[in-house]
Amino acid sequence: MLIFDFDGVLIDSLDEVILTVYNTATGQQVTCLTDLAQPLVELFRRNRFHVQPIGDGILLMNWCLRKYPDESERILQPQEYRAIIDTAAELVARRSLQVYETRQRFVERDATGWTALHRPFQPLWNELVRRQNQRRFAILTNKNRTATERLCRHFGLNISSKDIYSGDNGVSKIENMQHIQQRFGANTYYFLDDSLKNLQELDRAFSRRKKVLVPLLAAWGYTGPEDQKLARNSGYDVLRQADAIALLATMMPL
Repeated sequence: MLIFDFDGVLIDSLDEVILTVYNTATGQQVTCLTDLAQPLVELFRRNRFHVQPIGDGILLMNWCLRKYPDESERILQPQEYRAIIDTAAELVARRSLQVYETRQRFVERDATGWTALHRPFQPLWNELVRRQNQRRFAILTNKNRTATERLCRHFGLNISSKDIYSGDNGVSKIENMQHIQQRFGANTYYFLDDSLKNLQELDRAFSRRKKVLVPLLAAWGYTGPEDQKLARNSGYDVLRQADAIALLATMMPL
């Protein structure tokens, strides 16, 4: 069975994430990326790959707000990022909920402007849309379900709600993968994600005794500068979009 991450694999949502996390961190209601300082935007972009649950993006944005005037080109080391996350006073599920609520207010104010901040990754997206009636794939994401469904519908992917495994209520990708296993009972799951940390955590959780999960790193997503090398060192394939389309064609032929 083939499973896709959403942000960074199927949809380029980075502009929206920057605005939504900025608004969550500051309490503002900015809807245009050009209203933010460009060095701040670039600093967050460079370090976006560290973020797993989006609630941690608030802490990264707070760090960027402090550092961007002097360190706009800095890339945090994993231990530095971990130290930032460890300072959190609130649970990550609560922080993620704050981001989802801020996102929903954005949609309610300007749904067209919000949607315009997103772009499908092509040509992979169109190839998936061509096969959508086969119903032999799922989306496994840390994004909230409402936003994921809205974007899928807008860009022509009529996926069933039950095939979207989302980050609502603080549910982790490991928990959702357990639900996928219980529902589908497949022998092997191919999971395409742009987060090496997500892949490593899922691999440890599901491949202790036999290779149930095949982790695949998307080369076009929000990856860190060393992620492709580290993924290969972990035994994971690094896929270009052409590779992902070839896998899709093999597992879901037209």
